[in-house]
Amino acid sequence: AGIGAFQRRRLRIRGIDALEGTQLHYHAPDDTAVAGRHLVVAGGGEEAVASALHYAQSATPPSRLTLLHRRDGFEAEADPLAALQALRDAGRIQLAIGQPTGFQADADGRLTQLVLSQAEGPDQLLPLDLLLVRQGLSPRLGAIADWGLALARKQLVVDPATCATAQAGIYAVGDINHYPGKKKL
Repeated sequence: AGIGAFQRRRLRIRGIDALEGTQLHYHAPDDTAVAGRHLVVAGGGEEAVASALHYAQSATPPSRLTLLHRRDGFEAEADPLAALQALRDAGRIQLAIGQPTGFQADADGRLTQLVLSQAEGPDQLLPLDLLLVRQGLSPRLGAIADWGLALARKQLVVDPATCATAQAGIYAVGDINHYPGKKKL
């Protein structure tokens, strides 16, 4: 199991999952689906930057494109960052800074705004039509976490001499196991 299966980091906003597949996306929607709409790409890594660059340079671009991150700094290679800055300077990509903590919907249940919490100052509202979340990947243990085995820091507790877990007949080796003194690589 290693450290688990990697899954996309999801937004932790109560109720927003109901919009997944319509206005909330974790996988990039087709270019035609964003054409003429206000797209917000949430994230600060290479994947978020690449998605923003792709849609800004698409033959059918969104009417407005906003890159949302908790700070004005991105983790990507120099060339994509330079292209991002050029598109920001040209007004083709806007930047919104804040942590999404809520959302607002219209009477039909359509997403209209994100609530962004700021490090300093009041919350701000960010209007949008579509939200693409690109916040990286996170390992998840999956079914192993439900087996009732002793866990420490999302790893199985084992006897270092035998690699046995507390459950008879179940052993663990490698990144999934934990014992006193083990270094997590």
